[in-house]
Amino acid sequence: MAGALPPFAPKVQVSSNGLEATMTFKIPDGKNEVPSFTAAQLLGILNHAGVTFGIDQDMLSRLSDSPIYGRAVKVAEGSPQVQGTPGYFEYTFETKFNRKPTIRPDGTADYMSIKTIETVEAGDVVAIYHPAVQGSRGMSVRGRILEPKPVRDLPPLIGRGFDRSADKLTYTAKISGKIELNQGKINISPVHEVNGDVGIDTGNIKFNGDVIIHGGVRDGAVIDAAGNVIIDGLIEDCEIRSGKDLFLLSGVKGNEKTVINCGGSLTAQFVEFAVISCSGNITADYFFKSKINCDGRIELNGNNASIIGGYVSAVQGIEANDIGNSFGTITNISVGIDLERTAAFEMLAKKIEAINSNVLKIKKGIEDFDKIGAERGINYKEDPRRMQLLRVRIRDEAIVLEETKRLQKMKEIIVAGKDASIRVLRRLYAGANISVDDHHVTITDTHDRVEIFKSPEGVKLRKIKI
Repeated sequence: MAGALPPFAPKVQVSSNGLEATMTFKIPDGKNEVPSFTAAQLLGILNHAGVTFGIDQDMLSRLSDSPIYGRAVKVAEGSPQVQGTPGYFEYTFETKFNRKPTIRPDGTADYMSIKTIETVEAGDVVAIYHPAVQGSRGMSVRGRILEPKPVRDLPPLIGRGFDRSADKLTYTAKISGKIELNQGKINISPVHEVNGDVGIDTGNIKFNGDVIIHGGVRDGAVIDAAGNVIIDGLIEDCEIRSGKDLFLLSGVKGNEKTVINCGGSLTAQFVEFAVISCSGNITADYFFKSKINCDGRIELNGNNASIIGGYVSAVQGIEANDIGNSFGTITNISVGIDLERTAAFEMLAKKIEAINSNVLKIKKGIEDFDKIGAERGINYKEDPRRMQLLRVRIRDEAIVLEETKRLQKMKEIIVAGKDASIRVLRRLYAGANISVDDHHVTITDTHDRVEIFKSPEGVKLRKIKI
């Protein structure tokens, strides 16, 4: 502002956010007469510094009557902008689960504590939308408008199995079943639920969704589900196939006849005398004389956390308290990528290469038909020989597409198995046969707290630091 400040005028400072101005009077030096300022003069000093809004007139009057020397005094305060609230969804169901068992005070694992899925009934409210609330402007002490950050509404929920209210704020289930939230998408799907055991009385179960059994499975029954399978009771002589995750909350007593195939991850209290193939990770209390193959990682929990007898393989590694026992029970453990899996990968790659080569020959044959037809002025498109080549080409291209997907999956598994190891947190007993990738060793002495890994010299053991 125009005009000069009077001598010994107090210093005006404005905060970095522009919301506060202070005034500091210089401490008298005892040599010069201490000047006095009227409230109007102090107001002019503030205006000279650009401070025009939120001025505390009462404070200026007090400072005029009784100046405060050597200390900054607030003389103006702006109005902060109020930030708005973006639109958000309030979900009325559990969206995240802890898939690991609770460890009891005595160290045992409580597998019944695991929550596996959330279910709803038709008509239940599953989500409520809270629209965005825009903020309000503020004003700095220098009279500058302070704009709040703009906030946005969210797009409507997508998915299946629910309705949206007329006011577009409330979502309700159309059907009873399992509800899940995945990447902002809600899906409610039917669930096949059995309130008891599955066996001769119920027959086999085949269902294109999730299956929940509030009992056990026995009598040679077969359960085949495209989704998750949750079984509260004991698993005995049966066959189970799950397209996704499998939860065996009371364990498996297989009697050497139970076969389990899991397309996702598997959680079981224990496994005895069973054959298991799992595409994901496995969590359990203990394994006893079972054959288990896992494309992910195996972690055993609780006081037992042991593998005794049988054959257990996990591409990404294994962690357990004990492997083997003091009786020297032969226990075979494998991690990483073995020669058999590598050979299968190479064989599939060669198969795809051979089919692709054949497809190129077929394409050349079709082009030859079309070329001869163009030269002779004849349309060979309906010629049976050309039609047969076209059918074979379509078939082989579909095979290549599917087999290439399978090859990519195999490649991902092989990469994930790099640097796999076996961690034994308590005791590794003599009698264990250990394989890491294509390296093997038989344990002849008992070892405490060791990690087993592959080195250029072969399988090595090193102490785990506690």
